[in-house]
Amino acid sequence: MEENNNQNPAKFDPRAVVEDLKQATTTLQKETQKLNSGISGIDGKLKESRELIDHSLKELKESVMDIRVGISPEDLKKLESYKDYFKHYKPVLYISLFVMLSGWALAIFGAYSGLKYYKESVRTKQEIREQVLQEIGKEGNVIVPKEQWDNYQFQNEVLKAWKKTNPRDSESLINYGNGYKARQGK
Repeated sequence: MEENNNQNPAKFDPRAVVEDLKQATTTLQKETQKLNSGISGIDGKLKESRELIDHSLKELKESVMDIRVGISPEDLKKLESYKDYFKHYKPVLYISLFVMLSGWALAIFGAYSGLKYYKESVRTKQEIREQVLQEIGKEGNVIVPKEQWDNYQFQNEVLKAWKKTNPRDSESLINYGNGYKARQGK
């Protein structure tokens, strides 16, 4: 028997369990009632705050509607004096605007005319150059660099000097030059 007692030291008492459940249920019911009363209190406070806010908004709207903006007679006199003040300077304002707009118009016209003149000038210079080169070509002349021209003149002077000093040899050179020219002409 002792072994049975060791295996199940406490007997299961259903009455005690039922009694414990009744107490726990009663406690839960009391707590639920407290919570419900707290929620209803919060609902009441929310309604009160809503009514307070609505009342405050209504008062604010009424007070804002009662505000009137007005200009004192002194301020009106000051505004009238400024009006007279600007009447005297109105022509100056219009003249300065006219001068400014005229300046802009002249600047635009000047820039346009300058560009047009430059383009015409370049075109005219090119046409004149072409005409001069055509006239030079028609006359049988050519344009050579200065260095080459100086070299031709130097060689011509040397040949003239050589002809004077060696007249007999110069005849053979002239004959050779004429023959060379004739061969080139073919």
